[in-house]
Amino acid sequence: MKKLIIILAIILLAFPTSSISQATELGTTNTIVDNKVWSSLNEIGTAEVIITFKGDQKPTDSQVKFVEGLGINSAVTMHSLPIMGATATKQQVEDLAGNDEVRSIYLNEKLTYFNADATTITGVDKARTDEGFRKQNDGFPVSGNGVGVVINDSGVDGTHKDHEFGRNLVQNVLGTTNLQGTGIVPVSYTENVINTDTNSGHGTHVAGTVSGTGALSGGKYEGAAPGADLIGYGSGGALFILDGIGGFDYAITHQREYNIRVITNSWGSSGDFDPNHPINLEAKKHLTEVSSYYLQQAMQGPLKIHIILMLKHLG
Repeated sequence: MKKLIIILAIILLAFPTSSISQATELGTTNTIVDNKVWSSLNEIGTAEVIITFKGDQKPTDSQVKFVEGLGINSAVTMHSLPIMGATATKQQVEDLAGNDEVRSIYLNEKLTYFNADATTITGVDKARTDEGFRKQNDGFPVSGNGVGVVINDSGVDGTHKDHEFGRNLVQNVLGTTNLQGTGIVPVSYTENVINTDTNSGHGTHVAGTVSGTGALSGGKYEGAAPGADLIGYGSGGALFILDGIGGFDYAITHQREYNIRVITNSWGSSGDFDPNHPINLEAKKHLTEVSSYYLQQAMQGPLKIHIILMLKHLG
């Protein structure tokens, strides 16, 4: 008998407000610089910026040396993404924009969490009540069994009975992307932290929506994809763009270790879509990385990939 496992990919990105019309194209390199960078520099003299380099991997040694040569001494680099966060002056930003290996420079803005209408927007309500899904699944309820889901958010409380650390919360990570230190260093993560959601509760709420067991409510508030393996990536209550990118970086770096197919991002702001914004670039890269891997697997078995619904037939 084949069993159909359905998991909702809750990719809830309300993209940051910067758009092409709000950015400046500098020099002959076509480097995009968010106008908010210039505004911040005019106000305080330095700004936390996100530098996206051309390429598909982490910043190269030559790119890091170039940044060091500009006198930038507070920066973090991603492990799998061509992105660096740095504190820079106006002159340093101008010099960065003049380098043909730099794709864009954006301000490390604070993001806003989303709660309202999440289950309706993502189709969770429909998945839980639609008998069509159940029929396709040989009468079994919707399940996320064996699928890794990264909760890229404020953190997850692994002491909560609906998603206990060591059970359905298989990993819980505290991300650190602050730019307060010295030198250019790789972004750092602390794994196996039982509770990473100590001030807002938002990420804990999202984890429950995805794959909570419903233990504290007799199953009433069970998640959309029960059985999924949760991987928490917590950046604290004050989420910035660089923190969100850190979650994408962790998901790609550890994709095969935890069978990660989904990343949830229930935060953002409103505004026009900007294809050059680092969040949008890395959201696209993450989807491409995951889809590419599982499409390769599909060549060896009956696997179907969808952006919103991922359907896997198991023999």
